Amino acid sequence: MCGIVGAVGCQNLRHYLIEGLKTLEYRGYDSSGLAFSHEEAPLIYRIPGRIHQLEAIVPHEVVANVGIGHTRWATHGAPTEVNAHPHISAGGIFTLVHNGVIDNYRSLHKMLEAEGIPFVTETDTEVIANLLETNFKKVNDVLKAIKMTMKMLQGSYALVIIYQGDDQKLYFAKNHSPLLIGHGVNANFLASDYLPMLKHVKEFYALTDLQYGFISKHDVVVYDLPGKSPAVISYHGTDLTSEDINLEGYPHYMLKEIEEADNVIRHLIDNYYDGTNFLFNPKLIAAIKETDQIVFLACGTSYHACLIGKRYLEAAGKRVDVYIASEWAYFPTVNGKNPLFIIVSQSGETADLIHCVKNIKTMKLPLLTITNTKGSTLDREANYSLLLFAGIEIAVASTKAYVAQVTLLALLKAALIEDKQIIPDLLLVMESLKEVSTMKPQFEAIAEHLAKKNDAFFLGRGYDFDVSLEASLKLKEITYIHSEGLPGGELKHGPIALIEEGTPVIIFISDPLTELPIRSNLQEVLARGAHVFVISSKSLKKGKDALVVPDVPVPLAVLPKIMVAQYLAYYTALKRGANIDKPRNLAKSVTVE
Repeated sequence: MCGIVGAVGCQNLRHYLIEGLKTLEYRGYDSSGLAFSHEEAPLIYRIPGRIHQLEAIVPHEVVANVGIGHTRWATHGAPTEVNAHPHISAGGIFTLVHNGVIDNYRSLHKMLEAEGIPFVTETDTEVIANLLETNFKKVNDVLKAIKMTMKMLQGSYALVIIYQGDDQKLYFAKNHSPLLIGHGVNANFLASDYLPMLKHVKEFYALTDLQYGFISKHDVVVYDLPGKSPAVISYHGTDLTSEDINLEGYPHYMLKEIEEADNVIRHLIDNYYDGTNFLFNPKLIAAIKETDQIVFLACGTSYHACLIGKRYLEAAGKRVDVYIASEWAYFPTVNGKNPLFIIVSQSGETADLIHCVKNIKTMKLPLLTITNTKGSTLDREANYSLLLFAGIEIAVASTKAYVAQVTLLALLKAALIEDKQIIPDLLLVMESLKEVSTMKPQFEAIAEHLAKKNDAFFLGRGYDFDVSLEASLKLKEITYIHSEGLPGGELKHGPIALIEEGTPVIIFISDPLTELPIRSNLQEVLARGAHVFVISSKSLKKGKDALVVPDVPVPLAVLPKIMVAQYLAYYTALKRGANIDKPRNLAKSVTVE
């Protein structure tokens, strides 16, 4: 959450900062701001709005050697101009941007106020700026002041700092919030993601927790908090390209990413199967076979993918539990004697999961991370790591990443039991997704009805219940329609009281085992006046079903079904005039608890 950019020596600094922030708006877009070094005082531009509004108030020509920018997802303080980043310390010595949350900011605020330091914002970030200035006045050394400040801060932060006494350097500090260095020629860059830097550099360094230092036009210097000598920097590349963030003719990233799902499956097959054998780490497969309890930890869409993964691995004979990460982090439960944890995160920087990792590390238990982001915190912290190879996902509402997670878990289960039938089955799924993508007029017709409603329900049993949860989340995320996903059998235990004349109910039917009971549930809601839309597999089709998708094996039927649900959410949001790629109050990468 929140996006940071910074640079030293960049030829067109204004362009880099503005365009970089545009690529990071998926991380937050409540307010935004820029700061440029200047001989008397930094030039600061801030606005409670989107990057295009910020761009309009920044002069076209800005002469500066150092600059920083920020797009905000508000935590402390309303999204107003005064609370927008960058923030400047009371004495004007430091100007900085911050991602993360400072847990002890209230006590630090009181301490600084008692020393007579004034505050003008509601943010925890201003506390950092003033604390840094206070420490600097004691030691008259920027790096020493940063080190002192880090020792006093509790919580998460990625800081990029302009020091008014030196317009040749940009300082930084990092703990539990992502921050990357981009190493260029006669210029160096900082950002909270690869995206802003892709057009400028090919070498990156992902800062680890409790590192700090500075970049200049020619130098990159990094220290570890406990150490006195500079850290060894090992640069790496990335498979991402600037083309990955282009819309390529699509009106929205969400639609583009929905329609990339079949390629995602192809990439996973290519990376985890060589035509003869599965390519998973044999030590990982052995660890899964030997464990007596698999514990999935995830949030949101990834949690819903884990529910599918639970069914897959239980079918392979394993005991499996699934927990919402934000709950398990505070109430850790381990029942096995030899447990294995599987953490699933699109970004690899999810704060709730990082909290869970601390517990797992304390217990000294093995951890597998499944993520879309190589080099992310969760990728680095794990004993084993599997990449999703889904490519960048810009839209806040996750689509192709869910497909990637489910597909990877299906491949992992197949490798565990040596079932190579999964490959032709997934190829069949790819064909089914292509057919689903031709059904847009039908999706738009249903969306026309949904767009006029304020409530909707999704029903299913077994795998279809799991996909109902994700379908419901997609609808509420981008349309703002209240929605619930329910198991068909629970309908009579309370929720049916909410069904009234015209209430939309979407029902998934993929499994012959549960077709009759779920169609009984269909009759129950019809009798109460619901407007029912049945989405069935071809072999289970009945005359009045609204949508029919191709048959694939039942455990994989969630993939064409979720594509239908993603399209329905997309077209409903379109008809309601919602901001599809950037829904209100949400951010893509949830890097704060």
